[in-house]
Amino acid sequence: MKRFVKGPLNEAFYAAAAQFLLGLALAVWPSLSGQALCWGVAALCLIYGIYRTVLYITRDPVLAMLQHDLAAGLLGIGAGILIFARPQPIIALLPTLLGLLLFFGGAFAAQTAFDLRRMEEARWYLPLIAAVLLAGLGAAILWYPFASAAILMRFIGICLILQGAAGFFLSRQLAKRRRLYYPPEEE
Repeated sequence: MKRFVKGPLNEAFYAAAAQFLLGLALAVWPSLSGQALCWGVAALCLIYGIYRTVLYITRDPVLAMLQHDLAAGLLGIGAGILIFARPQPIIALLPTLLGLLLFFGGAFAAQTAFDLRRMEEARWYLPLIAAVLLAGLGAAILWYPFASAAILMRFIGICLILQGAAGFFLSRQLAKRRRLYYPPEEE
């Protein structure tokens, strides 16, 4: 059971790192072209898709089935190819997609906060604060138009940095709780 829980925690950590780095790039270089950003996202989708497909091939069959590794891998590869081939529709939707990413990230962070509360974590409210902040920032991107693309990109970059940092913190807290629920002697 411990192994079943560890995989998603590692993936959450890597997703947080990718969000943090993307946010840092957008905050530092807001003039980064939409096409370059799409190429980066497409490359990440391809890497993730290949990773999940390899996991499907190498994992225990039951675990691979429960994790939906093949479906996630094929979706990642397909999304990467589509974004490489046709970045223009993605560029037009980029602010909306990133706003939704932050908004939904806030919802998942809220669930993590309440999961930590159920596991009697003393500081469960910290992820809840992060969840409200992320959902609010995502809603702001969706609700308010920005004066220029550079301001929007810098704001989205800062939001992604915050979401990535929150993801690091949440994965660390969940890993700590996992060790309490599944002590090393159960391995």
